[in-house]
Amino acid sequence: MPYEYTKVILYAYPHLRALAEASQTAARNRALLSFRGRLDTLEEAERIADELAVQSRLLRLADAADAFVEGCTKQERFLLEYRYFRRRRVLRSFGDYIVPCSERTYFRRQNALLAKAAVRLAALGWTEEAYMQAFSAYPPFVRLLRAICDGRESAVTARRERCGLAFTGRQNSCCSRGGFLPRSRMTATATAATQASTMTTICTALTEGDASEGVSVSPDADVR
Repeated sequence: MPYEYTKVILYAYPHLRALAEASQTAARNRALLSFRGRLDTLEEAERIADELAVQSRLLRLADAADAFVEGCTKQERFLLEYRYFRRRRVLRSFGDYIVPCSERTYFRRQNALLAKAAVRLAALGWTEEAYMQAFSAYPPFVRLLRAICDGRESAVTARRERCGLAFTGRQNSCCSRGGFLPRSRMTATATAATQASTMTTICTALTEGDASEGVSVSPDADVR
């Protein structure tokens, strides 16, 4: 995926202004306590300037990300919120939102939305090159980018709000039948086992009830 840096921006989006404020606070504290530092005056001033520069970059990035999000449709904002931002209060504001597509199409739309974010952010001045120049040494983003590039993105999304994701559309998936998107293999296995047991019970009852009429209903029958 060529958009790792875009993912970093999206994952960090809800925290960008708080990070900027933290950099401002760090600069202020360093200035107030400079008399206790072991660095000379010039080096101390450079460290303070670096903190303020990070604050400025984070605020500019936050403004660009705001512009992108505000230009998205309701469906796109929901997809971003569910996939990247994970803010409980905002997710609840969508209520029982149903994605108007199948589960397979959902993943395609997420990929398309990521590409759209990269293009829009680049148009606002945040190309991959600009991002790396600004944040290649910024520890929070370095750790996040490393996790994504190393295939550990699931660790980043582990604390996602437990929000049921329902789909429309006909597809061989519990999600496409109006169920919820499993968030782990264990959950998915349990969901599939429960549905299989329920289907077997229903179909067995129907078969016994219709035996006298010669009607047979197998568990594999399409009931959608």
